[in-house]
Amino acid sequence: MFDSVLTLIQAQFQNQLFVGGFVLGVMGLLAAWLRKVPGMLWSYFNRVFIVTAVIDSRNDLFSALITWLNDLPFGRSSRFFTVIQENADPDDESSANGMPQLLYSPAPGFHLFWFQGHLMWIEREVNMNLQVVDTLRIHVLFGSRRYLETLLDDVLKRTYSRLANHTLMFTVDNWAENWRKADARPRRAIDSVVLDGEIRQRLLDDVSSFFSKRSWYAQMGIPWRRGYLLYGPPGTGKTSMAFALAGELHLNLCWLSLTNPKLNDQTIAMLLQKTPARSLILIEDVDAFFAARQKQDERIAVSFSGLLNALDGVAAQEGRIIFLTTNHREMLDPALIRPGRIDVDFKLDLASREQVSSMLLRFHADKKEAIDELVATLPERTLSPAQIQQALLSQPEFSEVAASLRAQSQ
Repeated sequence: MFDSVLTLIQAQFQNQLFVGGFVLGVMGLLAAWLRKVPGMLWSYFNRVFIVTAVIDSRNDLFSALITWLNDLPFGRSSRFFTVIQENADPDDESSANGMPQLLYSPAPGFHLFWFQGHLMWIEREVNMNLQVVDTLRIHVLFGSRRYLETLLDDVLKRTYSRLANHTLMFTVDNWAENWRKADARPRRAIDSVVLDGEIRQRLLDDVSSFFSKRSWYAQMGIPWRRGYLLYGPPGTGKTSMAFALAGELHLNLCWLSLTNPKLNDQTIAMLLQKTPARSLILIEDVDAFFAARQKQDERIAVSFSGLLNALDGVAAQEGRIIFLTTNHREMLDPALIRPGRIDVDFKLDLASREQVSSMLLRFHADKKEAIDELVATLPERTLSPAQIQQALLSQPEFSEVAASLRAQSQ
């Protein structure tokens, strides 16, 4: 059998037409393979000698990397760059005239530069589909992955070191898919919020205790999360207290508005599952969204049950605290503020005489006797801290402040 097959093959190779076709076929296969060789070699070269990182505008590292690139000699001298306008930075003395800042960054395309003895290049591409995504690919020739990882880690640390004394504020992105850093404000001293009695210290102690008891929560089988309700008349310091607490305890502040049309039961649950580490989530004026269980704004796509599940459902994130504020506690459904969702609530009322005195002394420490006389004539709890602060800011003389407060308290 084998001999007959071999004889048949030998006979075919004696046929010149067959031999010619066979040779042409082999040459075609060889040519096709050779055409792939440059690509294969380039792919091999890329894997062995070039390390690449891909970062897009949907994470905070992107803006940090752009800032780093512009700080390099390459960035400062590049002749192909993008310019955008940003609001004036109140912490920057050069922005005192209120003029917006111009921010420069490498334009979309290819950019080649040297850094620390390495040949590097970036490719920037802007894609517009359902959302605008700016993508940056950074390559290092003859570099290791570890080198690029260390470089990016240093870039991020350098950026955040500039914000060491700031509270990072996050809002929901345009598509309600992620949190984005919206602002960074200087930390507010917690003693700058003048509250009645020991409310401020009790809040601070409770939040501090919560973050120090992770293992205890795990041991007891209790979800590691905590809810707070601050209620009372407008202008009594509810939002200020939440901001000051975030600054005092070095927490991120995540502000959430339920009127965002992109928010629904699914997206709000997803967002509250992936808040930044050590975050205080603030939902202000919750009575403006739901009175009892009724929506107060037609723009709200989140259902009442969806909000409850997002706050403490099975998939709710652990290690975070939520602050709700309201001017009308009586309008809230009991299910929203039951224990387990709201663990601690405090009433921030109109200013007591002690509060009025403390606020006035912060601005006019040399007028203690006059302040005592004024406070004695003012009715108890008729002014909000916001009204007192406004009078102090708008009137330079104590006599004018006193007259303003007397008039408002009538």
